Amino acid sequence: MKYYQWTIGTTTVRNPDRLRDGLLILKENFEGREWNLNQQEKFFDLLKSNGVYEVEEENYGRMTKARKQEHARKWVSVLNQLGFSFAYESSEKPVIITKAGNALLRHKDLEEEIFLRQLLKYQKPSPLPKQNGAAFSQVDILPFIASLKIVYETRGLSKEEISIFLNTIIRMKDVASAVAQIEEYRLRRAKIEGKVKKKEFYVHTQLNRLEAVFAEEISERFALIKKLVSENKKASNFITSTNGKSLLAEITKGGKGSKTVKARRAQLQITNALKKNKGATTIKQIFLEYYLPLKASTLKDYADLTARYLRKSGLFSISRDKLVVVSEKEDLIRDLLARKWQLMAEKNYLPYLWDDSQPVLPSDKEEYLKKHLVTLSKKEKSLFEKVGAREALGLVSEKMPIGKSLLELKQQTKAVESNLLHLKEIEFYYSQSKEEQINDILNFYNLILGKEILGGEAYYPAYLEWNTWRVFLAIDTLANKPYEARGFRLDDELQPIHNAPGNRADMVFDYDDYVIVIEVTLSTKANQWSSEIEPVPRHVAKVQASNKNKEVFGIFIAPEIDTNTVLSFFNSRKYSIDNSIIELTIIPLTIDQIKLLLTVFRDKRFTVKDMNRLLKIMQKEMIITADALQWHKKLPVLINDWAESL
Repeated sequence: MKYYQWTIGTTTVRNPDRLRDGLLILKENFEGREWNLNQQEKFFDLLKSNGVYEVEEENYGRMTKARKQEHARKWVSVLNQLGFSFAYESSEKPVIITKAGNALLRHKDLEEEIFLRQLLKYQKPSPLPKQNGAAFSQVDILPFIASLKIVYETRGLSKEEISIFLNTIIRMKDVASAVAQIEEYRLRRAKIEGKVKKKEFYVHTQLNRLEAVFAEEISERFALIKKLVSENKKASNFITSTNGKSLLAEITKGGKGSKTVKARRAQLQITNALKKNKGATTIKQIFLEYYLPLKASTLKDYADLTARYLRKSGLFSISRDKLVVVSEKEDLIRDLLARKWQLMAEKNYLPYLWDDSQPVLPSDKEEYLKKHLVTLSKKEKSLFEKVGAREALGLVSEKMPIGKSLLELKQQTKAVESNLLHLKEIEFYYSQSKEEQINDILNFYNLILGKEILGGEAYYPAYLEWNTWRVFLAIDTLANKPYEARGFRLDDELQPIHNAPGNRADMVFDYDDYVIVIEVTLSTKANQWSSEIEPVPRHVAKVQASNKNKEVFGIFIAPEIDTNTVLSFFNSRKYSIDNSIIELTIIPLTIDQIKLLLTVFRDKRFTVKDMNRLLKIMQKEMIITADALQWHKKLPVLINDWAESL
């Protein structure tokens, strides 16, 4: 069986933002030590206790030692493959933190540059364990370079296109033909009318692609099916025998083995078909109807995973369901694509992979940085003339002389890039009150709840914060800046990179007379209460403590509001900070109610004073109503009455 699909990272480490924290745990506790089973289990426990590892599919307390060790190995394998560490049970070497790994730990401000170097070097096959051999005999791929070239030349890839065309490319020489296939796919898809028909075309194209890509493996399974049918004809009880069950398991095994729900369902269907004396043709069809969607599902996961890891380079961004390149980095991208890249020879690969200064980037050269600074300065000046003076922002590039050293030039570049991002964010802020942007915000909530954004589960919380931030930017007249109002980070395309850290509020909107603290979550039912009931009051209280001359309102937003959440916020309206008692007002609202609020703004253009009046109405009702649930039931009525009074 040949290796026909690649990804960067693993589904065990879905969020690459956690890699640095995991690497720090590895360095502080295991560097220089043997990477044995006991150490692996300890590493896993430390990941969990430090909040770096999130167990989604199984209860942590019920995990066996072997399961913990397996997850630890998978976790470390990502650090190993990206060149940050070397930790293998089979190796005689102790755990090594490489030069690249130490650079990542020392220079958090250079994280994007460090990841870019490592991703550029990432290759399949490689001399690392389980990354070479017969399974890779036809593989010759630099995943990052292939992705950069295809995304740049096709002006972005949708999740559909990534899952069909990108992760199945195994040779660099096939990149050009993949671009042509994508363009042809788009032309054919554009001619199809209706979402249902377009979806059918996508599924049909993907299944055809999978049949071609996995032809060898399918052929191997078909041979096993032929054997199964033949043996069952000789003895009708073969399918229920030990050998028969073993053969059936081999036919239906997937990435997670042959004991999954889907695998067992396929086994039952095949068994029933054999009992009815159905032949190999029928069994093959049952197998394909199970196998191809399984592969398709895997590739969809890989599409999300690939997008998340590519973004760590700083050269990619996400626009809804599409992976795109960052427009501000286009000169760097063109420079990289102009080079002749090839896989490193096995004997030279590890020293190259572990080196924190290889490969040399354009930004390592003074001439490139000077030219890049000129380009950035022009963009900064253009945006400053549009929005900078109005917001009393400065023009960074005009205040400093051109740097005399590489380090000075890099520092100046970062300073201009940071100011340019702030200017872009101000411009973005001004645009959010336009009707087309308001409609986009309303629709974007549907994309989040429908899980239609590229990047998967790791990105939905960040996008919920980002889109809610847009709601309150639309209802503008902020006293603080939009970048001061958010706790989450943005990339150069103003798309969220990660949700706000747990030690601060998601958003804080400062107005002349009052402050709104926003906390959002996708959690519902019991999970909502257990995860939000402690941090939300703490965050609101901290803001209240630092704004003693302004009234502070907390707004908690979720798809649905759990009853216990309502009870907790209603009944616990006091919080102590440094022995001072702070009065809290936290109003839990659904996403639908926030959408209603924005719709009213679109139609009636109320002011922030009008919004303050609504919050005070809700607050007053909270005080005079004895029952928490009755108060919460009144909120929709209060919103409607307020809207009608505008």
